[in-house]
Amino acid sequence: MAAIALSHLKKSYPEPSTGLKQAVLDIPSLKVEAGTHIALRGTSGSGKTTLLHCISGMTLPDSGEISILGRDITKLAESRRDRFRANHIGYIFQSFNLLDGFTALENVQLGMQFADKKIPPARAEDLLKRVGLGERLHNRPSQLSVGQQQRVCIARALANDPEIILADEPTGSLDPKTSAEVLALIKEITAGKTLILVSHETEVLAEFEINIDLTELNQAVPV
Repeated sequence: MAAIALSHLKKSYPEPSTGLKQAVLDIPSLKVEAGTHIALRGTSGSGKTTLLHCISGMTLPDSGEISILGRDITKLAESRRDRFRANHIGYIFQSFNLLDGFTALENVQLGMQFADKKIPPARAEDLLKRVGLGERLHNRPSQLSVGQQQRVCIARALANDPEIILADEPTGSLDPKTSAEVLALIKEITAGKTLILVSHETEVLAEFEINIDLTELNQAVPV
């Protein structure tokens, strides 16, 4: 069974100046087998982030099916999609989305509150140690470097032991050395899990055996 299967997926947004709908995604079919690591590339405006948002259930498509682990999440109410995501999907944001008033440890622990799984509380600290932040557990985001903040995001995405990880330009804000370190960490820590990583960086894409060009896959007119 494919971990992710999309069928006839379409998504559009109103064009700001005219209010007319502008197609962003029109994907006839896409399947990602369980445990596969793929890189998703595409030009600006090709719908990469929108696609990840649809797969995660944060955004509903206009039409089509999104089967995650055999479940069509488009049929779920918002609260049930949120719960499903908390249990099965980890998301690594390019902009980190960390809460400034909370420590690294608290940021990871907060995400653990929404899953139905019985996750040991110590997992948050263990993950932060695994990503090299054992001495930064009680630092707030403003006290961490950009690379360290991204490592917190990785730990948070793995906190509920999800089967699927979605990473949206996770190295886009990093210098080349830190980018290489973070990419290696993501690949190592997601071993055995399904990973879709979005990037436009040649060096990042070269590290994946499977590359999917969304510009070719997506039949919508790029915005």
